[in-house]
Amino acid sequence: MYKLILIFIFPFLLSKAQVNYSDSILILNYYKKNICALANDSMNGRPPSTIYEEKSIAYLKKELKLLKDFYPKIQNFTYKLKDSIQLKKSKNIYCFINNKADSTILIGAHFDHLSVGSNLSLSYHKERNQIHNGADDNASGVALLLGLAKTYPAWRNKTYNYLFVSYSAHEIGLFGSKAFGNLCVTKKIKIKTVFNFDMVGRLDKLAPIINLYGIHTLPETQKKYFINLNSNSKIYYQESDKVYQSDCKYFAEKGISCIFLSTGIHLDYHKPSDDEENINYNGILLIQKIIENFIAQL
Repeated sequence: MYKLILIFIFPFLLSKAQVNYSDSILILNYYKKNICALANDSMNGRPPSTIYEEKSIAYLKKELKLLKDFYPKIQNFTYKLKDSIQLKKSKNIYCFINNKADSTILIGAHFDHLSVGSNLSLSYHKERNQIHNGADDNASGVALLLGLAKTYPAWRNKTYNYLFVSYSAHEIGLFGSKAFGNLCVTKKIKIKTVFNFDMVGRLDKLAPIINLYGIHTLPETQKKYFINLNSNSKIYYQESDKVYQSDCKYFAEKGISCIFLSTGIHLDYHKPSDDEENINYNGILLIQKIIENFIAQL
């Protein structure tokens, strides 16, 4: 198992990503609008199985319904925490775009986070009762998903159908993506490739690094796209099983190609300080262009 780390040395890559969009400012503002909404204190950290999950779902449903060809649906599912007998209810939200193709590309990102007082918090005890807004983790991933949905008419490759899905109950055990994987099996949806975005909002401006996990799950022709993506920069391959620790897990275990993108862990990870003002919106746009170009070449 391998992790592909792409180190983008030349600053022109960021400016090039913006130039390629005539409406790049609109896209950047769209990211910001969605991250500000999802990472607002009023969402209380978007914990699953709460009214704040309902608020998050309502917001995503409203945004998706504004987009052409997008008709959001809700998947209700249940889960049990480890060492608990209590069955909890939760929800994923998804859109299926049917191009009458044989296979489907799945684009996903979890929307839940830690709320307050979570034992998953990495803050000192006195800070644990503050709201963990999760701007990077993972409002940024959802913003990227919505950005791709918004520009879908410009990059779509009708050789495939598309599933856009935002999972809940990720932080406490990947329950949302497991439930959605089961739904795909039940509905006999043939998944060709899975994209997963988790913490894509903190691309370092001085040493921009994008972590790509799951390259070992790709066919050779698809591996070459990422390996040759920036031939003038350094590319590192390291042993990693992170694709199996992500929402790709249940798809990768079935032999489906999976691409998990992240800008990595930082000092604000799982802390109340993971707020919107730290987001690098140009970095999200760069990742969006990478994905769009990849899909166009499939």
